[in-house]
Amino acid sequence: QVFFPETAFLFPGKNGVWAIRWFTPKAEVDLCGHATLAAAHVLYQEGLVTKGNEIVFSSNGGNLRATMEKNGRLSLGFPRMQARKSSVSPILVEGLGAYPDEVLIGENYLCVFGEEEVIHALDPDFRVLSGLSSSLGVIVTARSSSVGYHFVSRYFAPRLGIDEDHATGSAHCLLAPYWSDKLGKDKLVGLQASPRGAEIRCELVKEEVVLSGLAETFVRGKLTA
Repeated sequence: QVFFPETAFLFPGKNGVWAIRWFTPKAEVDLCGHATLAAAHVLYQEGLVTKGNEIVFSSNGGNLRATMEKNGRLSLGFPRMQARKSSVSPILVEGLGAYPDEVLIGENYLCVFGEEEVIHALDPDFRVLSGLSSSLGVIVTARSSSVGYHFVSRYFAPRLGIDEDHATGSAHCLLAPYWSDKLGKDKLVGLQASPRGAEIRCELVKEEVVLSGLAETFVRGKLTA
């Protein structure tokens, strides 16, 4: 549980804005959901930001907002992203071991399948997927047939040193607008079907995708020179 794919670094800035950067084992990334949720949790928990006040993060992916609700849930405002239709890459098919019904490309590949069971059964060849040159990662998704969820997804990014991510908030900047258009809903609940699994609540508000979740501190450490 301590081997997480991204690490967030915070730097206090002017006017209460916090600069944030995220790193995987291999590269810096422009946007990361769950490391941002963890960062907001720590700022509130340590009293660096008063509970009830909004946190503004400045990042390479733009300014992000975080708030804590009365029930303790954290809400994060992320940029709403769109994807364009793309041809199906042979490398993508070989790497996934399955042929998607639809492929779109934005910040990542978005591969849509017709059945939830296909998403659960995928056993990717990460060596092959790492050969993709036009995108950082691969999102696979399908409409959910499970009670309580609107869609199911998984996320693979071997080029970044992440074969499969446990929970990928940033992927929902593409997933939420896509499924909102398909299902006609602004509030959605997604299941990320990684081995650990994650429930991700999404709401589309103007040009943002608002993600919400809970965080808990379970380990502390100190860096020494």
